[in-house]
Amino acid sequence: MLLSVISVTGVAQEIGLPSFEYVRQSEAWFGSENAAGLQYLPVQKISSATVFFNKSNGEFVNYFQSDNSYEWGAQTESFFRLNPQIVFYGKVYYANFTGKNMGGSAFIDPYYNPFGIVEMTDDARGEKNKENYHLTGAVSAKVSDQWAIGGKINYTAANYSKYKDLRHSNKYLDLTATAGLSYSFGKLLDVGINYLYRRSVEGLFFDIYGTTDKMYESLIDFGAFYGRKELFGSGGGLYTKESNSPPVFNAFQGLALQLNVRFSPEWQFFNEFSYQSRTGYYGKKSPNTPILTEHHAGIIAYSGTLSYREQIRQQDLNVSVNREQLNNYENIFKENPSSEGGNKDILYYGNNQMLDRTVLQMKATYTANLGITHYVPAWTLQAGGDFCNRQQTVSVYPFYRKQTIRFFNARLSACKNTAIDRKNRYDVSLGVLYGSGSGTVFKDGVYVTPSENQKSPETTVFNLYREYEYLTAPRIAGKVGLGYSRLLNPLVQGYVHAHYEMTRARKIEYLEGDLSGTAILAIGCVF
Repeated sequence: MLLSVISVTGVAQEIGLPSFEYVRQSEAWFGSENAAGLQYLPVQKISSATVFFNKSNGEFVNYFQSDNSYEWGAQTESFFRLNPQIVFYGKVYYANFTGKNMGGSAFIDPYYNPFGIVEMTDDARGEKNKENYHLTGAVSAKVSDQWAIGGKINYTAANYSKYKDLRHSNKYLDLTATAGLSYSFGKLLDVGINYLYRRSVEGLFFDIYGTTDKMYESLIDFGAFYGRKELFGSGGGLYTKESNSPPVFNAFQGLALQLNVRFSPEWQFFNEFSYQSRTGYYGKKSPNTPILTEHHAGIIAYSGTLSYREQIRQQDLNVSVNREQLNNYENIFKENPSSEGGNKDILYYGNNQMLDRTVLQMKATYTANLGITHYVPAWTLQAGGDFCNRQQTVSVYPFYRKQTIRFFNARLSACKNTAIDRKNRYDVSLGVLYGSGSGTVFKDGVYVTPSENQKSPETTVFNLYREYEYLTAPRIAGKVGLGYSRLLNPLVQGYVHAHYEMTRARKIEYLEGDLSGTAILAIGCVF
């Protein structure tokens, strides 16, 4: 908010104000976690403020999503150069989501954690609500002609609740901090390096407000909807306790190296190589409370952007690759009465590997901004695609389940900006997407012949097939957008944007429908 107030002062452009979206994506450094790259801000200052409303309907949704939902919120974002040496960036975001007929996972993001807690039946769907708060602050300081330093903090907090038994209430906190520096070797090469630390905690609280004589069971999903059934109640399980449910903790530490090569005034090639180590657990670290699971992962990533710039046009080709290899283990322990009475001491006897998961994600996007005037392109053309391959082996000894899912999306879009006069501007955008996938839904087996008292693990087949079908079914999507902006005074430009996107899938067998759509309305200003 402070940056936004400061940004009101200054000299306005002759015809309108710069496009905030174009300024943000005009420099590859801005997509890096190294805040030292803010030194390359091409304008003196620019800010935006937006309120938005989204409405989604349709049965072509993933197993944990809603077929009837809406979301509203607000966002402010600013770039501001205080002086030739110091640049600031800030963002504040709030969103409130409400979805009908939601079930499946109890976690906010079921793909983030190494295991899941999933409803055993499909008749307990209900309304869910999520509030999301996000704050970002970054600063870059140039300490000499060659050296620059920077720091960045991302903070996210969320509340997530289900309003039908078995109810759950989640509290989520996520903090990422980075510190970096860069060195310029003249006009040819810039080198940067940054350190990253991230930690997140998601606490779950389960409860019943309706009929208490009904039994509520959850699947402790160690992957591919394969695991153990647990009954909720005061004398119940370890993962869905009636009170004092343990949190899921994650910690990341990483390094990233940036190389920006300038072949000529028009051509540059930005590269970022990074590695992160991830560790975490489910439980509370205490002599009297058990750590149920522990996990670790290694994340390797690369992002590269080849850019060609002229006065009235800019073309960018961005390629990114991310690979995470994660292992999750369930601890073997025993609770013994404490010598002091009351509490119990936890004795650990080892662990069993439950999950071995590898996720590979690749993305490529070509963007052409043409007819650029005052940092506003007359045309923005994009073509790109993304690919994901997920392989996992889930072990509930002596049984195992293997699963492979791979899918891709290909996209084309175009946006035309038209200035009617010095104050009024219209934009029209069109886009199309095609996606499909394949894989193995599941392949079950045994390591050794089970004994007579060893039962096969539990599973929720309806969720298994719904997720697979949603990710791999052939689909085509169309998107249309209309926008209008007006220069309200020399320092403020207001706008309204409306978008609608519709997706239709084919070969649907397990999902409830093959169609979904989302309408978005955004009203805001740039200053």
